[in-house]
Amino acid sequence: MEISVEDSGVGIEEDKKNQIFEPFFTTKESGNETGLGLSIVFGIVTQLGGMIDVESEKGKGTLFKLLFSRIIHDV
Repeated sequence: MEISVEDSGVGIEEDKKNQIFEPFFTTKESGNETGLGLSIVFGIVTQLGGMIDVESEKGKGTLFKLLFSRIIHDV
């Protein structure tokens, strides 16, 4: 299963992509936002056995793909 979220914002610089899931990482000015959102999402997705793929180009927005294995339970 895949859930995709895309925006048309400013994008993520290539050298910052490896930091975006770190707690408290932000590119915003001091005093604005804490930078916890993506680290929380990353924790939940990985605890469920999934993974996140990020595609972004500076000036062209970002696409997050949350990928999950299909799990079948016997009832």
